[in-house]
Amino acid sequence: MITKQNVIPLLKEACPSFEPSEEIDFNDKEELQHELSRVAGHLISLEYNGQLQREPDVFEAIEQLYIEGEADVKEAVTTGLFEAMHEMIIDQQISPEEIGMLLKPHSLKWWKTIDHFSENSAEQ
Repeated sequence: MITKQNVIPLLKEACPSFEPSEEIDFNDKEELQHELSRVAGHLISLEYNGQLQREPDVFEAIEQLYIEGEADVKEAVTTGLFEAMHEMIIDQQISPEEIGMLLKPHSLKWWKTIDHFSENSAEQ
């Protein structure tokens, strides 16, 4: 099982261009969420500059987090990474489908859930 302590090191290994914060208390839910939000910003920046496809290992790592991660890891990735990415793509004029095409099956399911929830919230 992948624990909260493994999340950022796994993503850093898969996406070497990301520089994590120096000190992270992985047991602090807010700190982990903040760091995942930083990862989200980095990935969206790469996509905006047409470079995200050069980091295919990051999508394998995200998939691995959903398949092998503890429940709180899956929650953190969904809320910290995917929700943050979804908020950022609107500002950068990136479609959810652009990101979805890069995701693997399990992570794509959660990405679509976030996208569907965001669409329904915007309609209300």
